[in-house]
This record gives sequence, structure tokens and C-alpha cells, in this order.
Amino acid sequence: MKLKGSEIIEACGGKLLQGNPEQEISGFAIDSRQVRPGDLFIPFEGEHTDGHLFIARASASGAVAAFHELAKSPDPEIPPGFLLIGIKDSLTALQKLAAVYRERFDLPVIGITGSSGKTTTKDFTAGTLSAKYNVLKTTGNLNNEIGLPLTILKLEENHQVAVLEMGMSASGEITTLCEIAKPTIGVITNIGEAHIELLGSIEAIAKAKGELLDYLGSGGVAVLNGDDPRLLEIRKRYPGKAYYYGFNQGDIKGLKLSLRGEKSFFRVRFPDKSEGWFESPLPGRESVGNALAALTVGYILELTLPQMAEGLRSSETTAGRLQILHNQKGTGIIDDTYNANPDSVRAALRVLVDLGGTKTVAVLGDMLELGPIAREAHLAVGRFAAECGIGCLVTVGEMARAIAEGAAGGGIPVYDCSDHGQALAKLGSLPLDENWYVLVKGSRGMQMEKIVQSLIEEEGAGR
Repeated sequence: MKLKGSEIIEACGGKLLQGNPEQEISGFAIDSRQVRPGDLFIPFEGEHTDGHLFIARASASGAVAAFHELAKSPDPEIPPGFLLIGIKDSLTALQKLAAVYRERFDLPVIGITGSSGKTTTKDFTAGTLSAKYNVLKTTGNLNNEIGLPLTILKLEENHQVAVLEMGMSASGEITTLCEIAKPTIGVITNIGEAHIELLGSIEAIAKAKGELLDYLGSGGVAVLNGDDPRLLEIRKRYPGKAYYYGFNQGDIKGLKLSLRGEKSFFRVRFPDKSEGWFESPLPGRESVGNALAALTVGYILELTLPQMAEGLRSSETTAGRLQILHNQKGTGIIDDTYNANPDSVRAALRVLVDLGGTKTVAVLGDMLELGPIAREAHLAVGRFAAECGIGCLVTVGEMARAIAEGAAGGGIPVYDCSDHGQALAKLGSLPLDENWYVLVKGSRGMQMEKIVQSLIEEEGAGR
């Protein structure tokens, strides 16, 4: 849906600096290298450079307009007819614009948050609903204060549902995202230790995630993991309609689960007593839990069981989340490198053992943002890895050394490596073949995807 410059100026409280206010804008970009013809370029000031320096480049690439912070002087290279909208700061202007734009659409908006599993849940929910509706979903990692409004601005008149991932690292951030997106259904996958360094305690994390329910109030619908005790507590203070999903208890209840090859099959009972078998594109109990959340949303939005089954089975999942690849020798490489916290690492280890038993290697990097519990959390993951009975543990990084310590004496080979190169050398010495699975996981800052890339390339370790 195209917007005129004058509409954008009004929505964000901007000021016309130059150009034609009737100029039509067809899209938005924050990276001058990704500008498409008709875009409005939004410059942000980063640690190393200022996006305002690239407005002229964005114009040369086809942008027809840009925000420009009033405190900065315009680059003389910007063409004189180019539409410049003066604003106080780019983030506030983007968020105001997205909030106003959201008001144009009367449609269900599903907001999804949680300490882990929210991206997979978003993918499964969008896939499930796509069997009946035209769905807009968050792509990549556009789940924050910048990414979510950019996603909202992609809404078109033919969209019938929006599925939005909501990330957070501090109190108040979920509230901000809700005020922009105005969700009608809220999904919380779990309350875990992710970002505890920034929030201080599990209780603070639970309160921050609970901001989604606070926003929904009595008029919204909550979808909560019934297998998470903390979410059982949160429900007690939520005045609106709520559905629980889970294997232990739930309105949408998982009854049976089996792993066949690299996929999961499970049976579900719904509140109307109907039951059906479903297929998850990803292995593991946790991924099936995410699928149950998606099916709960599907039930709320009145999909039939066949529609839900087909939509879930056809879901497109995001790279780096339990994605199973195979190298030239047939070894299964489980790419779960997007991020890591203690709960998600334990979940991935369970998947690893389910797939390969003792013919398995876990390559685990540092888990970041754990603050004062970091060492004990790493030790506990190491103990869990040994208890799982994996075939071998390779750790990468300074904090991950505690994972190796925790696993020591647990009856499995443990190799503590300082960097990617050492880890790849060790993997290259192991007898990996088509019967083995290798899990690679660590926090985003550890760049563990580089190990995955080396493993799947011909010259990589484990050939």
C-alpha cells in the first residue's frame, strides 16, 4: 500500500524540509544497500557510522524520500528535489508511523514472545494459518523496536492475519511493541533465563514477558504453554480469555509423540474433543510444543483439522533453528546457531540424542547475557550433556569451558577448544559418517554458524 509524503509527515509529526509532499512511497529501508525504487530511507546512527551519510547513496539507488533528524545538517550531495522529512529522531518517527499505519487494518494480529522457541512458533503459526488466510509474518530477526515497525509497514490490503515475533532484552520493550502492533492474540512460549544479565531475575523476565498479557487485557486472547509453571502463575492475573497448550496439561493437549527420521509426529486433542495426527517439520519435543502453540492459534481462528495439518506440515522454518543439513559424507549437521540459552541448549541436546543416540557430537559455544549465573548455568549444561549420553562434547570459548568442566567425569569424551579452528580440527579427527549427527549451538556473538559452514563444505572438517 503506497503512502504519500504528506501522510507520513502527519503520522510521525514531521516537517517538510524539501521535495514534493505528494510523493508516493512504496516501501521502507534502513540499509542504503537494500534500497528499492520508491523506498523511503530511514537513517540510523550506529556505533561506527551514521545513516545520514548514506541518504545521497539511497537516492541514487532509487529511494524517493528519507527521514532526516533536525539536529543534523543535510548532506549537500542530496538532490534538491528529493523528499526530506525532518524528524526529531528516526526511531521515534518510525514507530509513530507504524502505529498509525497499523490502525488502517482490521485483522487479527498475533504477537509471539518467550525466552526460547518464539521464532519457530512464529514460523509454525504463520505456516498453519496460511492454509486458510493470507498471512504477513516477521522475517529474519525483525522482532525488535526497529524490525517490528518495519514489518507492520509491509501490511497490504490483501493480508488477513499478521504473525509478529516480539523480542526483548529489557523491561518495557514488549509494551512498546504492543503499542505499535496492537496484538489481538498473544502467545508466550516459556519463561527462561535468556537475558537474565540485563533483567536481573527470572521474576523480572516473567514480568517483562507478561507485558504482552497486560496489553491484551480483558479483550484479548492469550495462548500459553501449560507445561511451564511460571506461565501458570501469570495466568492467574490475566482477566481475558486464555488457552493453554502442552503435553502435561492444556486445552490443546499433545497426546502422543514419535520421531520418524528427522520429523516428529504427534496426536492432539482440541477443546471440542476432536483429535488428529500432525507432522512437525522439525524434530524434538520442544518443536512439537511450538507446533501446539501454532495449532492453538489455528483453532482460535477456526481452521479445520485438515487445514491445520497441511499448513503446519508445509511451514517454512528460519535458518539456524534446528535446521538439519547433511555434508558430503552424509553426516547430519544440526544448525541451531542463531542463539543459545540454557533452556534452548538442553532442548537441542535432547533432539541430538533422539536423532543419533551415542553417535552424536555436541559443539557448544558460550551462552551470553547470563550475568551472575553464567558459570553455574554453563556447568549445569555440561552435566546435562553427559547425562543425556551424547557421544562426544566439543566446547568453544572461554565461558563454554565451564560446560566442559560440568561434563568431565560424566563418561563422555570432552574437548575444550578456544576457537573455531581448534574445534574444526578436533571434528576432523572424528570418524563422522552418515550415521552421525553433529549439533552446533552457541549465542549469536559466538558466530557458530561459521563452524556449520565449514562442516558442510567439501573442504570442511568431518568430510
